[in-house]
Amino acid sequence: MKKLSALALAGLLAAPAAYAADIQFGGDVDFDYYNSRQAGERFEGFEQRIRLQTVMDAGNGVQLHARLNLLNDRWTGDASGNDESQESPFTAGNRDHRNTQLDYGFVQMPMGPGTFRVGRQISSWNNDFTAADDRRDRIGYVTRVAGQIVSLSYDRRQAGDETNRATDGNQFNFAVLGGIGDTGWNYGVLFTTWDAGASGADASDAGYSIRGAKLFAPYVTGSAGPVDLMIGGHYFGDSRGAAFTEDTFGAYVRAGMEATDTIRLEGQVVYTDGGTLVAGGFDSFSSLIHNSPDHDASSTRVNGLNLGGAGQEANEDDTTTLAAVRAKLALTPEFTLTPALGWVNYERGQGGVVDEDVIFFDLRGDYQLNPATNVFAAVGYADSEDYLGQNTSGFVTGVNVQF
Repeated sequence: MKKLSALALAGLLAAPAAYAADIQFGGDVDFDYYNSRQAGERFEGFEQRIRLQTVMDAGNGVQLHARLNLLNDRWTGDASGNDESQESPFTAGNRDHRNTQLDYGFVQMPMGPGTFRVGRQISSWNNDFTAADDRRDRIGYVTRVAGQIVSLSYDRRQAGDETNRATDGNQFNFAVLGGIGDTGWNYGVLFTTWDAGASGADASDAGYSIRGAKLFAPYVTGSAGPVDLMIGGHYFGDSRGAAFTEDTFGAYVRAGMEATDTIRLEGQVVYTDGGTLVAGGFDSFSSLIHNSPDHDASSTRVNGLNLGGAGQEANEDDTTTLAAVRAKLALTPEFTLTPALGWVNYERGQGGVVDEDVIFFDLRGDYQLNPATNVFAAVGYADSEDYLGQNTSGFVTGVNVQF
């Protein structure tokens, strides 16, 4: 990131500055072409994103962190200047991508033995299994207790009607993470609960869809000899709303090792039960199955191949099992090739009405054109005809530039 003093910036803007603060600017640009076949249709187009980020340091640990989406849109030809709020490249959900928008923005400062943060913040947890590049309107405090990191935070997840508390979505988080003695292993444990929103007799039929729900999400990371491991999962249930009313579970085990100086081998197993949550950005090793963080959404993700669900009564017998392997081959210092192969079993419906296997294959190439620029291409295929009624595929190529 480039540095620019607040006085210099104020001079450029012809505005007074109360004091000099260190300001760092950075950003990135993404440009993609995509072509995918899913749900009986073929999708094809170009998309582009430009982001500008800054860190303003006022000294004494007081900082402002912010990033703007300057452009986040699909190319639509002569209509590109119009409101394209129904298109959602890179960012999940409908947005007006032609307008400059805040991606995140929060202030942090020392407070007592820890750090206080308030504002729009990034939320990820459990190697993107539980949350992946989400944005939260959050008040949080992080400190250390007995050498461990302890985090307390409150998220306002929904505020549909400021005069009606029943419509509020209030989320409370408590997390502890750190090292496990001198073993070289690390752990994290998250407990989250959602306020019911309403009170009294109407608490079960008004407000946020997962009010009253409980989430418990632990993970550990470490190594056993030459093999590095990530093991995690979560319980999510006990909601009095419309979603995650059932007890749901999910878990994953991922292993990797450096076979040679230029070859890395990885494998993983994932299991979900009861239609549990699996965050959109979880790395399934397939470009068609998840691999689509909330604010770095993939144009090739196939929603019908999701590993999780909504945790409702209709999902109580749902299970998903995934097993996959991949290799990262550094063919030259600049060029990396990543093939992947996997199998997923989907059991859906009461009594396992649907019980189908899907085999997927992926191949990605990355070329580091210069220290700031990566050029890539990826193709994915899944033999999902028995499960979805047709096989699915996706291709994407593009460039990412970091400033």
